[in-house]
Formats: sequence, C-alpha cells, structure tokens
Amino acid sequence: MLRKSLALLTACCLLSACQNKEAAPAAESSAPVSGVSAPTASAQGRPQSVSTTISRVEDVPIVIETQGSVVPLDEVDLRPQKNGMITAIHFTEGQEVRRGQLMFSMDSRDDDANVGKAEAGVASAEAQAAIAERDLKRAQEMSEKQFISPSALDTARNKTDTAIANLGQARASLEQARVGRTYTRIVAPFDGRAGVINVRPGSLVTSNSTATALVRLTRMDPIGVSFSISERDMGPLLVALRKGPVKLSARTNAQAVLKGEVSFVDSSVDRASGTLLIKGRLENKNRLVWPGQYLSVKLEAGKLDNAVVLPAQAVVNGPSGRFVYVVQDDQTVQPKNVELLRIADQRAVVSGIPAGVKVVLEGTQNLRPGVKITETKGDKEGKGKRAEKATDDKAPAQPAATAANTAGGVEIPPGFTPRDPDRWAAASDEQKREILARRRERQAAKAAAQ
Repeated sequence: MLRKSLALLTACCLLSACQNKEAAPAAESSAPVSGVSAPTASAQGRPQSVSTTISRVEDVPIVIETQGSVVPLDEVDLRPQKNGMITAIHFTEGQEVRRGQLMFSMDSRDDDANVGKAEAGVASAEAQAAIAERDLKRAQEMSEKQFISPSALDTARNKTDTAIANLGQARASLEQARVGRTYTRIVAPFDGRAGVINVRPGSLVTSNSTATALVRLTRMDPIGVSFSISERDMGPLLVALRKGPVKLSARTNAQAVLKGEVSFVDSSVDRASGTLLIKGRLENKNRLVWPGQYLSVKLEAGKLDNAVVLPAQAVVNGPSGRFVYVVQDDQTVQPKNVELLRIADQRAVVSGIPAGVKVVLEGTQNLRPGVKITETKGDKEGKGKRAEKATDDKAPAQPAATAANTAGGVEIPPGFTPRDPDRWAAASDEQKREILARRRERQAAKAAAQ
C-alpha cells in the first residue's frame, strides 16, 4: 500500500513539471519586442476610434519667425573737437533735429582773433606779391634794353616767386584759422533724435574721448532690427537674397507692425549657438519702436516646392524621435519615423513618407503598433457642425467687437475669446487675422510637442 502511494505522488510531480515547461514559451512569446508595447487584450478585441488624414504635396511658403531687438542704423555721441566753454545750446532734450542744424555754440573769441590775424597776413602777402610782380616787369623791360645785367633779372624773378609762395602760405593759414573757428559750432551730422543733454551754458568741455559726451544723437527713421536665425534656415534665406530683396515684418507687444527688408547677413555662423546674425531695415516714420525694444520678426524666405504636408497634430513625439501612425490595408496601424522640417500655419512639412499615405490624425494617444482602428470621419464632421452651431447659439453673448468682426470678413474660430476686448475692437482686420494665425500656430506647435 505504501509503495502504491509513493508511485502515485511521483507521477503527479512529473505531470506538474511538464505543464510548467509547456507554459513558459507561451509567456515569453507575449512579451514586447524591442521595447515596443504590444496591444492589450482589450485593445486587440475592440478597434480604436480615430480620425485620419492623407499626406499631400503642396508649395509651402518659408516663413522664419524669431525674436529680435531694435538697433539704430546711425547713432553718435557728440563731443567737441577742441577745449572750450559752452556759450549756448540751440535745441532741447528729445528734439528731432535735422542734418546741419546748429546744436552747441562754444566761446569763439580766440578763434575770431586768429581768423583776423590770418586775414591780415593774407593781405600783406598779396601786397608783397604785387610789388614783386611790378619789379619783375620793370626788370624785364630794362633787360631787353640791356640796362641791367642778367643776374639782376634773376634776382627780380626770385623775389616774385618768394612773394607768391608767401601768399599761398598766408592763405593756408587763413583757411586753418577758419576751420578752427568752425569747431566752436557743433552741428548735427544727420537727421535724428537728441537724447539727454549733459552740459549747460558755461560748462567747460574738453576734446578728450573719455570725457562725457555732450549729447547722443540717434537716427529714428529708418531704424534697424537685429536677430538670429537657425543654421538650417540659412540656405533658404541665401537663395532668396540672390533673387532680390527679402522682405520682413516686425511686430511689437502693442501689435504694431513695421515693414522692411534684410540689409545685412553675417559672414559666419556662431559655433556655440548654431545661429546666424541678421540685420534688417524698418520704416519707422510714426516712431512706433525705439532702440533696445524687443520685436517679433517674421521673415519671408521663398517657398518649399512639392513638400509633403500633414496637419501638425498628426506628428507624434516619441522617445526616439517624431513619427506618424500609418494606416495599413487591414485597418491596423504601424509607426513610421518622419523628420519634421518646419511647421507653417498648422501644417507640418515632413520627410520620410510620400504623398497619398493615410495616417492617424486624432486618437494617437491610445494607439500601439498593430492595433486595429475604426475611422470616425462622419463623427468628426458632426462634432464640427455641433461646435459651429453651439458657437452660433452663443454669438449674442460674445463681445460686440467679436460679432462685428465676424460679419466684417474676419473668420473667428469656435471658442475664441479675445484677451483684451478693447484692443481687439480697435484692431484692423489684418491685425485680427494675424492674431488668429499666431493662435493657430501655437496650438499646432503644442499638438506637435505632445
């Protein structure tokens, strides 16, 4: 009886060990491959609802957006060219002055005396030259009649040449005295705006370059803007410059827009930041910007021909880069790596997939490789119509400015409410469209970063 019990126990143990060995490969086969999570049992059994889109080819404008600062095209610290005392100031702080306008007068009594002395020297030299010329003429007449020797004629010629040379020297001294006197009158070298005046009448000033400047003069129109672009945008910009002037626009925090064009491209790329310094020239007749102010700069650098375009939200950020979910023929999805070239107006320009490929637009957060999907294009259109209807129902509750601009031709997206209704009401249609365009770009960039 004991032997039968031991034999039965041994058989049970062997059967259990065989079952564990058969279950191990099955458990290993269900593990994820290469770090990619496999779909769960519930996901495999129930298709995921997503919306899709088709990649297409378009010509996309290359618009470079960056931050810049206002810099003056002309700016100078006015200093005297000689030591002296300020006797008069002919402008006020902050005044717009014209080129050649008198700004400071200095004590000129010594310079006036020097000019008078030089004028007297010129008069004396002219008289001596006239006498020498008359003596030479008489000597020539007497030499022809052989009343004087040839050496006497040469002496008369030498005296005349010396007198003429002395006259030239006197005239140069007069010109030097007059130039020195102009240093007592400090004028504006160009049209500009005067800054803080650092002297007053009676102040003693020196020509030392380390001394405090009399005033700073800044040209306000036209004015410059300095900014940097990424190294990858350098190629399109240089191509556009070879075709002609490259236009740019700059926007202030108060939504004022200035137009201009690129005026300077640096000759080297900054190795530390990988950026290229650019300068532009802006029209500033209305004095909308001032040196040192920050601006949002938009640069038009041509266009990308035949670029593959997708909605920006279709591009997903993964641990190893950006990718899209491509819809297969059996209604499953597979990730496909893409390179994001740029985002323009909520459109992502990508490389890595051709045109005509169906990819997932919405619902990517719940997808895994191999998951089955079901497309909800009709639901998406219905939601859009419902949102539009809800917006129309709420239209009377929106600010009056928003409703008016909707009727005036500016398309207001559903759910949009201006942060500052008063500023929105005062903005032009073009400014409102630019505000809405920036809003769409921020939403697209946010969607691409998710």
